[in-house]
Amino acid sequence: MRQFSVEASLAFPSSRRKLACRVCCLRLLLVTMFLPALNEGLAAAAKDEINLAKVSPKTYYLDQLLKGVPVVMKSFVEETGRFALAGWIPEYQEVIYPLAYLATTKEPATTYAEDTQLINAAMKGGDALCDSQYEDGTIEHLKRDSSSWGRIYPHKLLTAWLETYALLKDRMDAGRQGRWEKGLTQMVEGTHQQILGKRNPRLFSGIFRNDEVVWGWSNFEVNSLSIWDGLNVFRAGQIFQRKDWQQTGQRMIHSALETLDPVSFFWPEFGGPSPSQQLEYLQAIGLYYEHSGDLAVVPYVERGLEFQIKYVYPDGSLIETLDGRARYSPEPPADGHFVFSQLEEGRRFAKFLVAQMTRRGTVLPLSSSLLRNFRYYHEGDEAKLSLEKKSYSLSSGSKASVRRKAPWFYALSGFTAPTTRNRWGLDRQNFVSVWHEGVGLIISGGNSKGQSEWSNFIFPRSGRLAYIPSAGQVRENQVVLTYEDKKASLEVSPESKTELKIKAALLDPSSSATGQLLLHLKAGNTCKTAAGGVLSLSDRSIEIRAEDAGGWVEFEGWRINLPAGSKVNFPSYPFDPEERDSRAPLSQARGVLSYPLNSTVPRTEFTITVLKQ
Repeated sequence: MRQFSVEASLAFPSSRRKLACRVCCLRLLLVTMFLPALNEGLAAAAKDEINLAKVSPKTYYLDQLLKGVPVVMKSFVEETGRFALAGWIPEYQEVIYPLAYLATTKEPATTYAEDTQLINAAMKGGDALCDSQYEDGTIEHLKRDSSSWGRIYPHKLLTAWLETYALLKDRMDAGRQGRWEKGLTQMVEGTHQQILGKRNPRLFSGIFRNDEVVWGWSNFEVNSLSIWDGLNVFRAGQIFQRKDWQQTGQRMIHSALETLDPVSFFWPEFGGPSPSQQLEYLQAIGLYYEHSGDLAVVPYVERGLEFQIKYVYPDGSLIETLDGRARYSPEPPADGHFVFSQLEEGRRFAKFLVAQMTRRGTVLPLSSSLLRNFRYYHEGDEAKLSLEKKSYSLSSGSKASVRRKAPWFYALSGFTAPTTRNRWGLDRQNFVSVWHEGVGLIISGGNSKGQSEWSNFIFPRSGRLAYIPSAGQVRENQVVLTYEDKKASLEVSPESKTELKIKAALLDPSSSATGQLLLHLKAGNTCKTAAGGVLSLSDRSIEIRAEDAGGWVEFEGWRINLPAGSKVNFPSYPFDPEERDSRAPLSQARGVLSYPLNSTVPRTEFTITVLKQ
């Protein structure tokens, strides 16, 4: 990974950095005058082959910001200061930051410059946060389903509120400024004490009693929330001139830097990598760097970004196969682009993601994340990516690999970890995913929790099931998994543009197991069988047995053969940590292809055939 650019590495404060920003802003002011034409060119560039030379991320971010304002302003309730998009939850108030920025920034000039309605909405939006606080600075963690998860110090909402205060404090009357300062300092001090190990006992009190959930952390313990806390305490120390906050925040960030895996360059979550949470680390560290200019973070951002770029599908979506926190999402990540822009490969990666979102017609809501992409984006030289090639292979030693042989792409993971009762730590149980340019994801979709049917292999062991491997190793196109004293493997090999084979095998022929592949089936679609059957995929359970199917099943442009004794079941609902009852919605349900392996049949082969080109 190349070093930070000269312009980026100068950070804050620097006369050359400020000059570069003025030049960039002036250039952006000029191109904004021709925004519609640029958008047409961007869309044209993304139709078929992506021409990244014509993609302007900053133009895209600004366009999305401006389009998002009317939507948010329609949701604004003057009497309460709340942005009640659909009901109300505190995180909706994050929009006060982009509203305040667009109304106060001089460059680039937009129709919202000095807009009194936006300034009023941002100020009353902050007042609403004061209204929602308890005496200790916490707020209620409300979810979109109207459930309450207890009291919290909200990390991203606090980030947005601090920056809004910094933008608007000189426009406030003494009463409002004092009230905001009190609310912010209460929230920051509570966060500060949590970092120091003096956790507020009221946080998340009284919920999830049956879960081993550690809501607080102490002594600079690192996770994807505590690093945001470190950022917020540091930034608040700058804004309110509190050296103790700055020192604690910096120590928290530095503690996080040191936990980066020295071989594969990921920040571990529940014993292994998480491409989704890696973005959280990069964003918090990137913002800390913007505000501090601390060059100690540079090599860690370089290495962390190398991991992030490596583990995405050719359409920009994150690879879920390695992820112990999140399942598959078809959308390319919209967060953290500003951090990518610190590096040559990162700028190219940001362009790649913007082109993919443009191709899909993605509409990004007005958010603090979107504003950060625009406000802190660094223009500069670029370096081409493996993602732009039709054939490539990348790996993390013997623990993971991704291979593209267009139109096929597949990922293998050998990352394993002990299970945890913490609801946010998923079981690492699915170790192969297969994707095709014509139909998207075919095999896998992520992990679940406490569900053997989502595991690649199940071994019966003295009245119990062994389905979480203790070790895994990737060897070129094969992953070998160890389940206590038994081993099994999965091997992937593209045969042609339309065919790919998956071979499953017991490496102890005298043993027996149930093999399983997670099929990326979606409710609302239909499936067909070679025998002529047509079934709709819905919340009604279906089972397709090999002896009834006639040899294969077909789903939305692809089919897979069914060996003797195999069957497909749908729907299988995964564990959802974001739901109070842990049950995922039908949209997350997937199909499970199960098959027997034993001394008589120690290996099985599947052929995936893509019909849709």
